[in-house]
Amino acid sequence: MSDHERVALVAELERLKGAAAACQARATDALRESRERSAPQDVARSVGSEVALARRESPSTGDRFVGLSRALVHEMPHLLAALTDGVVAERAAVEVVRETATLSREHRGEVDRRIAEALPGLSARMAGRAAARVAAELDAASVVRRMEAAVRSRRVSVRPAPDGMAYLTVLGPLREVVGAHAALLRRARSVVGGQCEDEAPQGRGVGAVSADTALRLLAGLVHGQVQPVEVQLVMTDRALLGTGDPHRPVDEPARIPGHGSVPAPVARAWVRAAGPASVWLRRLYTSPDGRDLVALDSRRRTFLGGLRRMLVLRDDVCTTPYCDAPVVHADHAHPSRDGGPTSAFNGNGKCARCNLVKEAPGWQVVVERASPHETLTRTPAGHVYRSIAPPLLGWGSETHPPPDPRRMDDSALESRIDWFLAAAS
Repeated sequence: MSDHERVALVAELERLKGAAAACQARATDALRESRERSAPQDVARSVGSEVALARRESPSTGDRFVGLSRALVHEMPHLLAALTDGVVAERAAVEVVRETATLSREHRGEVDRRIAEALPGLSARMAGRAAARVAAELDAASVVRRMEAAVRSRRVSVRPAPDGMAYLTVLGPLREVVGAHAALLRRARSVVGGQCEDEAPQGRGVGAVSADTALRLLAGLVHGQVQPVEVQLVMTDRALLGTGDPHRPVDEPARIPGHGSVPAPVARAWVRAAGPASVWLRRLYTSPDGRDLVALDSRRRTFLGGLRRMLVLRDDVCTTPYCDAPVVHADHAHPSRDGGPTSAFNGNGKCARCNLVKEAPGWQVVVERASPHETLTRTPAGHVYRSIAPPLLGWGSETHPPPDPRRMDDSALESRIDWFLAAAS
């Protein structure tokens, strides 16, 4: 192919992606309507989780797609037609639907009509801004109510970043967040300029001082104080102390559950910086090959809930496929009310949302084996998905790649899950 043909192919495939998204939207909305007729209880959350598994994405993203599908099919025909023709991307459709979420059906249709002609030439963000402008013109009161309601969703969240870093995000009212940021910058510039007697820049720039100041203030620490909150750093004795199995590498990466791998030299530096008075060592007992966690030491007197801690260390994140949310609930795969034991075998880590969805009609979860810990999840539509706990030090710590949750055909998985459910009962 020539370069011209290659670029044309990329463009045509992008159009195909838009058309596929429109087809998915129609099928998703039909599923929602069908489920509302047959099982109206918990339909929104259940369908969102089911669609998320099918699309290989998180449950919250699945919820968003269900809402997107409903708006496209019933309220925004021009946007759906543009998506079907592939002249706009799914990202642009998401932006437009989100910016018109508080409008009435009639006003949403008017937004759809007024921006339809311009959509093919707009980026996703520009499409959202265009929709927001028309929405503010048609129903300013609803936009104000939306902004007032958004204040109730203020929160602080954390997510991993590359190279051993993490993002601490504060979502709050614009005026207060901008004011806090300005105060941080003012303090950081004073430190870098040598105008603060209590703190020296020590080679740091404004950004680094701002981050250090914010983290110190949020943690309630004085300058130079060690972070007292426990961080579960999992690493081999060989990587930490240079002892143990001589066949394992000294620089085998460590892992922080829910956040990923950390190079061994960095992990050792963290331990050294914390000092002996701030470091607790807890032994983790693994399977003979070192892949799976089977037990842990519980000698620390102030430690409660050792079994729950073991589930968090073993499962890393929510065990629902494609859901990377932190573990919040220690869940019984086979419900306790039905005789399921409170054990490492029957336990699995779940985020709050997936644990609640599991209780909706038609959802079933069973444990297939203990090492590696493997669960099978069947959705109300009859699809079955596989989830396997990662190796203790994370995916990539051994030669075997992560399993495909759909690697076994549905019929074979369904017969297997039926057998386990029968055995459990």
